[in-house]
Amino acid sequence: IACKDIALTVPGDFLDLSAEDYAGDADFMFGKGSLIFSGHSERKDIFLTEMTLEQYTGYVISGNQLECSAQSYGSGYRFSYEKQSGDKTLTYVVATWEGAENFWILQFYCPESDLEKNLPEIDIILSAVRSA
Repeated sequence: IACKDIALTVPGDFLDLSAEDYAGDADFMFGKGSLIFSGHSERKDIFLTEMTLEQYTGYVISGNQLECSAQSYGSGYRFSYEKQSGDKTLTYVVATWEGAENFWILQFYCPESDLEKNLPEIDIILSAVRSA
């Protein structure tokens, strides 16, 4: 799919959930089994000062009061954290990316118990992200 200023390949067995009420303000949302992923963009020009992708990633982590650190991943950054949702622990794998006009947050989440089986799919999707 191409969305604003990035493009990525979504495997054909993922369902497009973008029109669902729970998609909120996501630019796109897809799901397969226990794995959901979404993309959300923020225009770079809303920030009062020019920000690097590394600074934006730190802004996302601190703004959400997460206790984690990001690692460089391809031409973006990646971090993960866990969050309790009812009786389940969800694991979030988040990548930040920079397009020509937008910063992107690509967020994957699934039950903690399903993370290992979903990691290869996450890596496949993230390895195909590029500027549009």
